[in-house]
Amino acid sequence: MLSQTERFIGSNLRHRATKRKVSKDISSSSSLSSTSSESSGSAVDVAIKTGTGGTVEGAKKDAARDSKVMYEFGGPLGVSVLMVGFPILMVYFYLCLAFHRGNLQNPFSPEFWANGLPTIVPTYRAVMIYMIFNIFQWLTAATLPGVKVLGLPVPSLGGKQLEYLCNGVATWYVDLILVAFLHFTDVFPITNVIDEVGPIMSTAMIWGIIVTIGCYVVGRVTGRDHRMSGSIPYDLFMGAILNPRIGNVDLKMWSEIRIPWKLLFFVSLSAAVKDHEINMARELQAGITPQVWSLFGGMIKMHAIKTSAPLLFMLLAHLLYVNACMKGEECIPTTWDIFYEKWGFMLIFWNFAGVPFSYCYSTLYLLNRSLANEPIQHSKLYTTFLFVTLLLAYYVWDTANSQKNRFRMQQRGTFVDRKTFPQLPWGTLKEPTYVQTKHGNKLLTGGHWRFVRKPHYTADLIMALSWGLITGFDSFIPYFYVIFFTVVLVHRVGRDEIHCKSKYGADFDEYCRQVPYMFIPFIF
Repeated sequence: MLSQTERFIGSNLRHRATKRKVSKDISSSSSLSSTSSESSGSAVDVAIKTGTGGTVEGAKKDAARDSKVMYEFGGPLGVSVLMVGFPILMVYFYLCLAFHRGNLQNPFSPEFWANGLPTIVPTYRAVMIYMIFNIFQWLTAATLPGVKVLGLPVPSLGGKQLEYLCNGVATWYVDLILVAFLHFTDVFPITNVIDEVGPIMSTAMIWGIIVTIGCYVVGRVTGRDHRMSGSIPYDLFMGAILNPRIGNVDLKMWSEIRIPWKLLFFVSLSAAVKDHEINMARELQAGITPQVWSLFGGMIKMHAIKTSAPLLFMLLAHLLYVNACMKGEECIPTTWDIFYEKWGFMLIFWNFAGVPFSYCYSTLYLLNRSLANEPIQHSKLYTTFLFVTLLLAYYVWDTANSQKNRFRMQQRGTFVDRKTFPQLPWGTLKEPTYVQTKHGNKLLTGGHWRFVRKPHYTADLIMALSWGLITGFDSFIPYFYVIFFTVVLVHRVGRDEIHCKSKYGADFDEYCRQVPYMFIPFIF
């Protein structure tokens, strides 16, 4: 997975570049458009903007590098296996969780598939839930107020910085209010999500494949494709269009922030409420009078929460994640996915289906054990330890990401000081240390980044591991996330090291000398 074959499709890209012009008003377009259309002239000879902290020479090198195709994930054969294999694996794990209490089954058993597949066929209700959710997320992203920030200079646009409307916080609060209203008025109880989770998952998978193919075709037919390899499977996987938009909504950022994490949270919220209802029903059946909480001097009375501690743990874990994405959305436009990656199967399928319906395995396992009247229980000490570990790891992950992205924004003059909740201490560095490169960029060596080169990855992996540990050790499936995530991050780190060494040369060596450890200080 770490091995990469580099191919330079220079003459083809230069030929295409001479035929295309950059859209003059991308944000006002009402149809699918790409901000990655090559500007007229050679990718290296376009006018380079240098008022954002870089140098002319560095910007030219970025433009040249942006025209190269880097074969990753085993090239066309490897991505073909991933595009076929991962959806099958998702269905397999789901069926093991839903019908076999998380125990792995023989994947070659016809009976296993014959009994399980009919239960995940998309239903009208599931399709409506998923598609209405997507449409509503686009509408709120397009219309609600928020801050506007600029992304990194795009080499294929001559260094132009695209504008992004960051209104994730507003959409998030609207979502929570609407979900609460629909649930408590019984118009749409949130437990409908977990009741239909199998059909919703298959709907999301089908939709991810449809959007992947559609976006690829649009890019090719309209000539808005960018950095193409010439291999259809590989270009389907990596994508054709760099920054597709509908109106003022960047679809890549929208699908990466609004869809997966909100869906994941609502799956866990639905499971937590379902578990509460199950446990309440069992108490009533046993003749136990449910405990009632009196709040605000008796103004509000409610039944005590009966959701198990492990499911509350998963709900908190996913709440922290989604809230962090919303409150810090202004940091996202400067990330690698938005700046460099195209919108293909890798991002489309993963965000529409992969994240919400594979990162929830711990939640599904815990709920199914509860439904079988075999709830997972731990000692108070063990449970407290995992809660504390989660919160500490989250603090490092949140503040490390904030430090890095706000440092970038400060250097480019796009920093926005926001008061979204919660703003954690040490999230913004004052007078941070850094390595100045000849390229023009600065490599951060302050804050968490003085200890290791990837502090956010270390914290992310610790959180991922805690998601498995809260389920116990009777099933492998809840640990799939941390194992898969480790493989992804190892690949990403290897790619980053190669990219930075190529981009910064001796300056990157100096950076590694100052920050010698990758993940764990003084160890690794």
